Amino acid sequence: MKETIDKIKALIDQLEAEYGSFLIFALFLRDSPVEKWDIIISATWLSPRDLSAYKLLSSKLQGVLTESEWLQFSHIVLLDPDDQVVTFLLDLETVKNGGYKEFSREELTEKFKIPIKRAYLLRSVKQS
Repeated sequence: MKETIDKIKALIDQLEAEYGSFLIFALFLRDSPVEKWDIIISATWLSPRDLSAYKLLSSKLQGVLTESEWLQFSHIVLLDPDDQVVTFLLDLETVKNGGYKEFSREELTEKFKIPIKRAYLLRSVKQS
């Protein structure tokens, strides 16, 4: 997974240079028989109500990931910047360029009320 994370971190840098900063960019692996990751994203320049935002992210991710890497993912979830999940993740930790943080399954499972097996926060930066 480290190689996939490194590819996604490089893409985050490219997208931020082109479009603007992300508030949140996280990967959640739900604890279920189908082991697929959800991509959780929030940015002021992305709207959860705009299909073109999903298409943009999907095409950019497919452009940097191999087919087998891409098939590890299930959903792209776009959240409004004022969403409670975004606020919670922003308060957990600041993660800037080049870093990432793995979180305990217990903490996130309790908060979100869904079983989470693993989670990585690749970007978490509050707006100034």
